[in-house]
Amino acid sequence: MQQAEQYWLFAAFCCVVATLLLRLVLRKRITIQSSLWVFCSLAALVVLAVVPDLTTSVAHAMGFTLPSNFFFAIATGALALLHVHTLVTLSRTELRSITLTQELGLLREKLDQIAWEDSHGNPQRALTPSRDGAPRTALAEPAGSPRENSAAQPTDGGTPTAQAPGKADVLHERT
Repeated sequence: MQQAEQYWLFAAFCCVVATLLLRLVLRKRITIQSSLWVFCSLAALVVLAVVPDLTTSVAHAMGFTLPSNFFFAIATGALALLHVHTLVTLSRTELRSITLTQELGLLREKLDQIAWEDSHGNPQRALTPSRDGAPRTALAEPAGSPRENSAAQPTDGGTPTAQAPGKADVLHERT
């Protein structure tokens, strides 16, 4: 029982850290999913600190000569798992960010094409209502834009021809 009294301070420290972590979760500074590994690790450490006889017997059963070596092996393993979990979460976030950036670029290109068609008087476009049933409003091209200038220049010395914008005509100033 005297050994259990030696580790009460460590168990109290683990409980304080768990309380601070719970407070961060409740304030929505961190997610429950990301803090679950830490909660499980802290619970295991509290058990190891409160019941040192169990720690010693498990350490000897696993081949460790000293319980402190077992404790450091468990702590190292917990940190390694926490690191792997963080890498997986970061990779998911990075892939989601790339996907959203690509989707945003496609939507901007489509919006620019619609604006170009509306500004150059596409009669079919002007007569078709939008998805919600409201009439479409034409988005005006800024004066002197590259599309306006390229569409206004005659290609064969005659009258200006209107053509749909290609990838080269898409404005890149919003990156």
